[in-house]
Amino acid sequence: MTEKEAKKELYSYLHSKKLEERKLEQIEEAKTKLEKITTILDGLPKRKP
Repeated sequence: MTEKEAKKELYSYLHSKKLEERKLEQIEEAKTKLEKITTILDGLPKRKP
């Protein structure tokens, strides 16, 4: 593997790693929002059948 190919592969790896980190952050944000919504919905009065 040439130095140029190694650099290209390393940059590709780093890009993938950053993309993975962003996706994990998005998942955590979505989880937090869902937990907040669930808490709000659980606090609402229930209808009687």
